[in-house]
Parts: sequence; structure tokens; C-alpha cells
Amino acid sequence: MSIFKDKAIVLKIDKVNSNSSWEKIKDKELLYTLFTKTYWKIKANKTYSKNEKNIDIWYVINFEIITSENKKIHKIKNIKINSEFNLNKDKNFSEINNYLETLSLIYREIPEWLSFEEVFEVIEKINTSDNINLTKLILAKLKIKSLLWILNIENKNPIISKILKFIHNSKIDSIFRLTWINEEQKKELENL
Repeated sequence: MSIFKDKAIVLKIDKVNSNSSWEKIKDKELLYTLFTKTYWKIKANKTYSKNEKNIDIWYVINFEIITSENKKIHKIKNIKINSEFNLNKDKNFSEINNYLETLSLIYREIPEWLSFEEVFEVIEKINTSDNINLTKLILAKLKIKSLLWILNIENKNPIISKILKFIHNSKIDSIFRLTWINEEQKKELENL
């Protein structure tokens, strides 16, 4: 048996016992799909407890995993919520939806065995920045697509092509400094 500590983004939560409803969970097991900072995507379960704050998708957490050789589902404990996507009253549907699409992209496109620290850093930056808006969320999603090599940086619109090349070659801090993108360009970038 091994214990290791890491940081992770919660990508998905499933109930282990599918016969129970969310309202009636007391001592039920929850299965988490976590994208860790230094390892890879892992599945871990934890017993729901009324005494602890529930973790939800998009949280960045610090945690411990108890595992043994050849185990596909690990036991998670000592969870500390590090940050979460700021769901203040200023967030609109498009911003929340765009963020969830970004997490879904990570869930679908990154293989179970691949460690990808730079993708983790993009999500962590979104969660810890105070002034995240729809434009920055679109740019972050494009950066993740670029990191996963599923973004075509060539575009018939020369300005969009220039933005895509900048996203491909820059770190997220520099990308978030792009402030001159207008509404038409934002819509075109969102559709990529």
C-alpha cells in the first residue's frame, strides 16, 4: 500500500451505488475523476460525510491517495479545497458553460496515462484569477486545445490567425493580457 499527495482538478463525480438518489446519500461512496498536477487522470472514491464540505467539479484540491499495485480505483482522503471557479453573481451562462466545456475537453482528450502539468496550470490560473471573463475563458480553452495539438492555428482571417499563433506560443499569463479582442473576433474564436 502506498500513500501519495498531490493537487488535482475534479473533472467528474459519480455515485458508486446507482440505486440511491443524491438527496438520500448518507454513507455512500462517490467516485471522482481527478486530473492531477504531477501524475495523470485517476479515479478515486471517498465516502460522503455530512461533516465535510462536499467537493464539486472544477475545484482544485490538495489530497492524499491510498493505493496499492494494480488498483484502478484508489481511496482519497485528507481533501483540502485549494480553489474553485468563482461563481459570483457576475458570472453568466456563457462563462460557466465555456468553463465546463474546457473541463470536458480535458476529460475527453487527455489519455488516462498522460501527465500534463501545463494544462493543469491553465485551469489553476482560471480558478485563482479574480477578473476572469468570457474572453479569457475562450482564450484558455484555445490554449488547452493548442497544448493537446487539436487547434488549427491557420485561419483565413489574418487577425484570428495571429491571435491563434500567439496563443500557441505563449504562456497563459501573457494570453490573459490580450485586451483588444472585439466582439466579432471573440465569437469567431469561440466557434473554433
